[in-house]
Amino acid sequence: VSEPPRSARRVLVTSILGRRPVTVVRHDLARVRQRVAELVNTESFDVVQAEQVQAIPQTRPATGRGIPLVYRAHNVESALWTFAATFGRSVTAGLLRREAKRLAVWERTVVQHASATVVLTDLDMAPLRLAVGDGPLIEKVPVPYPEALPAGEFPLEGRPAVVTLTSQTWLPSRESARQVAEVWWPAVRERLPDAVLHVFGAGSEIGDCDGVRIHPPPEESVEAFAAGGIVAIPTRHPTGVPVKGLEAWSRGLPLVVSSEAAEAIEGSDGVDLVTADTPEELVAGLAALADDGGLRDRIVAGGRKRLRTHHDPKLIAEQLTGLYGRVRSRS
Repeated sequence: VSEPPRSARRVLVTSILGRRPVTVVRHDLARVRQRVAELVNTESFDVVQAEQVQAIPQTRPATGRGIPLVYRAHNVESALWTFAATFGRSVTAGLLRREAKRLAVWERTVVQHASATVVLTDLDMAPLRLAVGDGPLIEKVPVPYPEALPAGEFPLEGRPAVVTLTSQTWLPSRESARQVAEVWWPAVRERLPDAVLHVFGAGSEIGDCDGVRIHPPPEESVEAFAAGGIVAIPTRHPTGVPVKGLEAWSRGLPLVVSSEAAEAIEGSDGVDLVTADTPEELVAGLAALADDGGLRDRIVAGGRKRLRTHHDPKLIAEQLTGLYGRVRSRS
């Protein structure tokens, strides 16, 4: 369903008057909701699933007819906005913190009223369970991802070539990429003078840095996962799954990640990834992977094993199907 975005001014006014979070108002799309109404009037459905908290307004024609709601939380949105506030200036930070509080209330209400809530990680389970108690059904269902995809055909410059991906729409991601390029990378070049950092999706926030190449967002993600490269996730927002880590595993590239990212992806240092929280640890991790082919092979094999045992699409489909059945039987 195609619907143009609502104007920022209208979204803000509606949010203030209705006391709903801005991001929820922004995604309250009349044409989508109308299409849902048409479907539930002409067909029979056992479950309506909302992908992320912003999709909840579109489910009302279905839930109003008694169809059970499964809310799949890609992130704990209130945690995202709280984290973003730490990167904003005083006024912006204050607005972000206020919005985070409103989102926390909205999320709590959604989880309390949904027939089931699906989270992607144990990290996201904990704050939602603390907010709503033991009553509502909350189940962890990991992200499905194929065990093996081909790596990019065109090599990237550098020995090693190190890739990190960022987003122009997410301030913490931009700041993380800038810090790695401007503060951490000089230490890497001292130990590995031929190493090149490739930053995909960065903008003008990163200056001219020795051994750093800036790329636009790839048209196809495989472009950023060239064979022989190493993927670095130096930091992360405190919720959800770093899917770029799953893609690195699938395409056969080793991961060097922060401890927080390792916890989110539920990997283990030395088994399916290498952890690095300081410039010195990043240097050591990259040097080890560049110099020790056996370590690189073990890390890649460990990552693909993790995909096979925890992210197999068939297993995830079976888990979701079982959840839908339980939701339907309880309705």
